[in-house]
Amino acid sequence: MKKIGILTRRAGFNHGSSLQAYAMAKFISDLGFECKILNYDEYSGNPRWKIRPYIENIQWIFFRPLIYLLAPSKYYYLHIRKQQYTKFAEFEDTFYNLTSPILTNTEALRKASSSFDALVCGSDQIWSPLSYDPVFLFNFLNDNRINTVAYAPSIGVSDIHMISDQQRKLMCKIKYLSCRELQGSEMVKKITLRDCQTVLDPTLMVNSTHWVKMASSIPNVEMEPYIVCYFLGKNVHQTYIDELKHLTGYKVLNIMMFNRLNDLHCDRTVTDVGPLEFLNLIKNASYVCTDSFHGTIFSFHFKKKLSLFERFKSEEKDNQNSRIYTLLQNLQYEKVLIKEDDLPCRDCEIDYAKCEAALKQWTDLSKSYILNALNQN
Repeated sequence: MKKIGILTRRAGFNHGSSLQAYAMAKFISDLGFECKILNYDEYSGNPRWKIRPYIENIQWIFFRPLIYLLAPSKYYYLHIRKQQYTKFAEFEDTFYNLTSPILTNTEALRKASSSFDALVCGSDQIWSPLSYDPVFLFNFLNDNRINTVAYAPSIGVSDIHMISDQQRKLMCKIKYLSCRELQGSEMVKKITLRDCQTVLDPTLMVNSTHWVKMASSIPNVEMEPYIVCYFLGKNVHQTYIDELKHLTGYKVLNIMMFNRLNDLHCDRTVTDVGPLEFLNLIKNASYVCTDSFHGTIFSFHFKKKLSLFERFKSEEKDNQNSRIYTLLQNLQYEKVLIKEDDLPCRDCEIDYAKCEAALKQWTDLSKSYILNALNQN
């Protein structure tokens, strides 16, 4: 049995990132490969990223009572942070098969990689020039003895000039190329002068039944009918949410991350939320409102009524909407996208049978790509 190492994004306390990492490993394992996620410390290449977490840990451990008295808003933030740190750590300990020890430099990555027949980078925005890390393009490999495969990495941006010369050179060295969005595939083709297959996010390569089982593995977070909101951008679309609540009579729950605080007026803000709670809240919602790529995918898995908002304006340099457009096009799911003047619809039914048929074509193509890449010697 071939051994496959996965190099993917797990840091950042993002539900989508955590769930796609899990899905990437499960997808490849289910195809008959022995699979581990490389336990790469993403902060090791950016020491400044460690400063704020270190300070906030000190504040919580040693100065919590004082902060509670003098700075209630700061205490609230630290409290949410602690809750979510714990939930994400529990999820990782339970569901990830990681290499050991933690890998913090190129020499450690090179040594760990030597035990695998192939390395897969992906998915998520590991190729975004806005958070560029050459490790996610295998910069630590000295030769081509290990098969290298890109599965559904996302570039995110629409401006090819943002991609550095170093990133371009590293892309060219990868043996098998794919991207998660059509726009990204076209960029990679221009850079490498090779084919680049557009494939599905790994969370779509794990079937809905499995996600339902995971979401149902914990007690329901809320019992009454509700609209769940999950916004990662600054715009929480308050007017639309208020109108939808009035139209449906459902209460509004707001999933809020410590690193994405917002001021959505709602019936309940839910903060004690890790990846499992996130799945549970979407599965049991009567309606989902989100600007999240993976919030959209799991609404699809659970066949929810969905209002999807664009997080970025078209003129923004760091516009990352292309991944959403590709997703909706692939699934024939465009109906869920809300434009600026759209009004809520109580009974906007979606033809999920048609969407499932479209998904089947893309899962077959994506499966064929990864099998072809990993079965090469």
